[in-house]
Amino acid sequence: MIRHGKRAIHLHARPSRCIRAAASFPSGPSQPSPNADVGWSAAALALAAVTVTSATNFVHGSDVTLAESMPSVDGDDDGEEETTKIINWSGTHSVDVSPGDYHEPETIRELEVLVSRAYETGKSIRPVGSALSPNGLSFNSNGMVGLSNLDKIIEINKDTMTVKVEAGARVSQVLDALRPHGLTLPNLASIAEQQIGGFVSVGAHGTGASIPPCDEFVTELTIVTPSPAGTVRMTEQSHGELFRLARLGLGGLGILSEVTLKVIPAHRLVEQTLVLTRSEAREQLPTMLRRHKHIRYMWIPYEDAVVVVTNDPENELPLAGPGTETLDANGRRKKVVTGWYNPQSKFTSSEQLAPLRVLLKKLSPSVDDETLSGMGFGDLRDVLLASGNMLDPDHIKKVNRAEKEFWFRAQGLDIAPSEQKLQFDCGGQQWVYEVCFPTGTYGLPGSKSIDFMEELLREVESSGIAAPSPIEQRWTRSSRSPLSPASPSLESDNGYESENALFSWVGVIMYLPSEDTDPTGSRREFITESFKDQYCTLVRRVGKKYGIMCHWAKIEVSDDPKDANGGVAEDVRARFGPRVVAAYNDARKAYDPRGVLSCDKLDQIFGSSR
Repeated sequence: MIRHGKRAIHLHARPSRCIRAAASFPSGPSQPSPNADVGWSAAALALAAVTVTSATNFVHGSDVTLAESMPSVDGDDDGEEETTKIINWSGTHSVDVSPGDYHEPETIRELEVLVSRAYETGKSIRPVGSALSPNGLSFNSNGMVGLSNLDKIIEINKDTMTVKVEAGARVSQVLDALRPHGLTLPNLASIAEQQIGGFVSVGAHGTGASIPPCDEFVTELTIVTPSPAGTVRMTEQSHGELFRLARLGLGGLGILSEVTLKVIPAHRLVEQTLVLTRSEAREQLPTMLRRHKHIRYMWIPYEDAVVVVTNDPENELPLAGPGTETLDANGRRKKVVTGWYNPQSKFTSSEQLAPLRVLLKKLSPSVDDETLSGMGFGDLRDVLLASGNMLDPDHIKKVNRAEKEFWFRAQGLDIAPSEQKLQFDCGGQQWVYEVCFPTGTYGLPGSKSIDFMEELLREVESSGIAAPSPIEQRWTRSSRSPLSPASPSLESDNGYESENALFSWVGVIMYLPSEDTDPTGSRREFITESFKDQYCTLVRRVGKKYGIMCHWAKIEVSDDPKDANGGVAEDVRARFGPRVVAAYNDARKAYDPRGVLSCDKLDQIFGSSR
């Protein structure tokens, strides 16, 4: 969200499948103790909505002046310039940008002039996308540029199976444009409101042991650099490793203006949801990783339950149940769901939600039946969590237990287009910390991903951390982008193991109350402190021996050695090694010699490029 003075302008669209209803609660104590069992009675629902933004392009020596080319950013109606406040989607980070230092060019020409002027003056122009990153990676109070206006779909090429777009186009826009052509993107990162520039620049990922992170879909890109190089078009063939650095470049090598992505034929996926015990989840994982195109585990802390969600093309289903048996090209038995088979859960929607509704009625008796009936799963979970002390493990256990019962009743099959099934409900505002680590190869996945989860859960539960469900676990193939958390550089330099290296991604969360339920902000402060100082510290301690690397959109760093994040920057440099760090910094010096694209996080990790 962007606020100009008293007027609010939305920068990011709240993900369409993640719109949550936050109950309106009466105010509690102004300074609730994290150990106190604070109760909050549910009353009404307040839906939050939002919009979007992204990346950029230019030519040095343009005869278009900055004043002629740049749109104005208005303040209040009286014409006074106001500070622009930009807030990320979760409300976990914000930045105030001085008047005239936030820009939204309307054409690529305007962007090129803006970047050229920044090179001349040394004025910061950090690119910001949809501001969805929980860590505010794109924020710089000294100056920012958003590309929500540069969102054209330039070309859809069925011969090369690619789509070329301006970097400000949202993933959802690209999907909409591809649909009439019978095409879609190879994978999604759970939501579709990222702008393409940010989608690839931070290494977004979906799930699937044979599918790499989304930066690997890029076949060509154009960056606008604040350097003598100006606008640079890159492919693997023309620039090699520099291309791979730029496609996952964290906004530090140039502003992405155009991106060409691989596409695949549109298809429907059959989604299977089942609940396993933790021991069953361990035993069945190797088979599931090979058998299913997409798979994710959702571990429920304090419960012996793992929700497993798999997705497979409808014409090649390795699922139990009625259908036509067939063999695939590798001789593995599969089942094809036939037209007469109705893949529905044996429980109605109301019966599935009953455990959550019963608990909410118990915790907040004043909630009326009409309000309850209008709330879906995500709404109920958000309200349940906020109805008590969100740092009380006993309260969290009750909600997790009800969620487990919901998932038991929700087991079954469903069929929908892939773009629908690869997006899922990510809950309300939250702190997220997600790490990635190597776990063998596609053919030999090993046990590291389950070892890590079992050790993490033991530590969480023995420490009494108020860990809400789920702890989500996904898998991808490796990425050749040097700065990808799924880069196989630690595993091997080349060959089969590098090409087929398997990585696991694990994300922990703590949900945050809305402003309505936390008018003083004190609850959010306590939750933030607990999440950073306890939960994230525990994940790093457990993950150290597994070689974890944090997702770039979730990493937090600090120069203070006493801070919980004090050693993170050093760990990141060690993870990628001196060769990759030096290569990235050399590229920064070449394409951003004055450091106008950088931000505090990049400078803390890689050093200043100025």
